[in-house]
Amino acid sequence: MSSPFFNTLFVCLGTSALATLFGLTLALLTICLRVPTHRWMSTLVLSLLMIPLYVQATAWSAGFGVQGWFRLSQVSAALSPSRAIASVVWIHAMAATPVCFLFCALGLNRSFDARTRQSLIDFGPWVSIGTVLIPKLWPWIAASALWGVAMTGNDMVITNLFQVPTITESVYQQVQFNELDQGSIWQACSFAILVGATVLLIASVLFRQVGSESSETSGPADFQAFEEHGVVRWLGTSLGWGIVSMAVLIPLANLIVKAGWVATMENEQTRRGWSPLVLIDSLLQSRMFTNEILWSVQLGLYSSIVATVLAAVLVRCSSKAWAAWITIGLLAFLLAIPGPIVNLFILRLFDRSEPEWIGFLADRTLLGPILAQQTRCLPIVFGVLWIANQRYQRHNESLLRLDQGLPFLTRMWVHAKAMSTPIAMAFAVSFFVSFADLATYLLVQPPQVTTVAMRMFDLLHYGIKNRESGLALSLALAGALPTMYLVGRFRRN
Repeated sequence: MSSPFFNTLFVCLGTSALATLFGLTLALLTICLRVPTHRWMSTLVLSLLMIPLYVQATAWSAGFGVQGWFRLSQVSAALSPSRAIASVVWIHAMAATPVCFLFCALGLNRSFDARTRQSLIDFGPWVSIGTVLIPKLWPWIAASALWGVAMTGNDMVITNLFQVPTITESVYQQVQFNELDQGSIWQACSFAILVGATVLLIASVLFRQVGSESSETSGPADFQAFEEHGVVRWLGTSLGWGIVSMAVLIPLANLIVKAGWVATMENEQTRRGWSPLVLIDSLLQSRMFTNEILWSVQLGLYSSIVATVLAAVLVRCSSKAWAAWITIGLLAFLLAIPGPIVNLFILRLFDRSEPEWIGFLADRTLLGPILAQQTRCLPIVFGVLWIANQRYQRHNESLLRLDQGLPFLTRMWVHAKAMSTPIAMAFAVSFFVSFADLATYLLVQPPQVTTVAMRMFDLLHYGIKNRESGLALSLALAGALPTMYLVGRFRRN
């Protein structure tokens, strides 16, 4: 039970099952049944789409310990293998729930067709959901579950905090201390290959729907027949807010309470309380991490620029079906490959004394982290741009044939203008992914560079105090507010 293989299995499958269950349940409640306050539920969950994993870890760690809401501390959990694995699964699942909800919501909006309408008339909403919608939704559910597996399996930040020896954590320790075990490396690569093959299988089903939603896309009115009334309606509301509380409200409340927590000694007794002034001071202390934030912003911008350019080239080169499938498979492998393996490859690439400029690039520039970040940013950017390009090609097939007589540069300008929104969205998502990532470049950072992810990772090992909670809360708000704005704008359009 304590072997890295079984730990990896429990952590990945547990995270995937829990996050997919929460995401699917919330999607059914807010999209199909449309329980009261369903817009608030979906907006709050989607607001945490771009929140870094270490912020979630900070939020949950802030609720435990001597000064927390619960007495079970991170150290106590690490002493028990079962509690440590449960803690890792829970934090990863809460971080993955917004993405899983997004997958399931997109699938539901593309699953309402004539067959669904007929089943509603014949059998009612519950039979329609169980026998028609859920079976049609299985590729999206599988994609949601696969995302949970991939993002959990390639990370070692949370497992390192709770001392859970997964395959990725074992490889990280081996790369760090230069004691490589070929067996662990092959296991880690096999995991990425398996994920890549599964992505190809799911993509073969999902991409048949790309571009076909123009005549089948469902809107809010299509789901009115699913709406329930009476006790079921309010039970669904309670269940929905329970999921939102666990994924969003409780973590944020942990950070708010911890950032304003005050403990003083009076008459040899500890008095604990909360002060809004201390909360404000903790938020203002985030300025102490300005250098770390600037390094993270630079890394995110450079990595996203490179990923966007490379993705645009790959989309252009993937016009043939066989080229597209090869590219998708390779990029899925890169997305799932554990961060320590990426670190090892970059270290081997720069481990040369001649020529001297290689050492300069490794030690004095961000080239190493930027290259490492492409394994996370490039697959996501390519996925967004490839799907957008497929929709553009299918929706404008006749117009594109008429444009064949135009000069090449004119056609490229028209295409780029049509793709401007997907490009901007892909760039923004890539930036947040790069800003939040750590495991991919942890061992290849130049000596003078410390990103905010690295600083938070160090601080998490020593317990959560006011300053760390204030920084995490600032990062959470910085990611949540723009996301909520984009969600609201999308709904208005």
